[in-house]
Amino acid sequence: MQHLNQPLPERLAALELLANDAGLVDELKARQRAETDKRRAALAAELKALPNRERELAALTKNAAYEHAALEKAATEYREAERRDKEATARAVMAALADEGARRAILTKLERSAPPELADALDDLSFADDLLRNAVRTDETANRSWTGARVKVVTSNIDAIGAARAKLAEAQGAIRELARDGLMPSDAMVTRCAEIVDAAMEPAFAFIPRKLWDLRRDKPASDIVAEVRGYMQ
Repeated sequence: MQHLNQPLPERLAALELLANDAGLVDELKARQRAETDKRRAALAAELKALPNRERELAALTKNAAYEHAALEKAATEYREAERRDKEATARAVMAALADEGARRAILTKLERSAPPELADALDDLSFADDLLRNAVRTDETANRSWTGARVKVVTSNIDAIGAARAKLAEAQGAIRELARDGLMPSDAMVTRCAEIVDAAMEPAFAFIPRKLWDLRRDKPASDIVAEVRGYMQ
């Protein structure tokens, strides 16, 4: 009981002295070393159990180098193929442009050498189209229904004029194609052109007085436009 009344450091020193006397410290150290040696032996056994993959790693490294070289080769071949593709495309485009240029030049010569009646017909059709645009009219009237209610009625010639203008545009295209026909004799070309114009103008005469149209070469265009506009009022 006397030891319990001593300060802690003195008690620890006394216990250590007692343990030394009994040989317990050496035994404890021996046990600790044995445990450490046991753990180290287990680690050594685990290390020894690891497979020796030096040969496998060498093979993997060699395969990786081969694949890298194959990739570089493929990339080079792709770049070369891409270059050839661009060159081939450029040659095709240049050839197409050259052919188109030659075709355009021939068509231009055919159009310029066509009978003048075809150019006059195109001018007439263009003028007729201008007259039709000025003949558009929309009316709004107030009527009564059968119940006596007031209703608004809207009438317009827009659809009919649109159809007539479409005929004129179709005729213009047909005359241009006619001018490019280098095998048709001039007389036959003029006759066919007149037929195209007559057929195209038929719907337009619902909005353009024929007598006024016949004066198109004798009266100013502005006067004819004004009369057509007034005719439709």
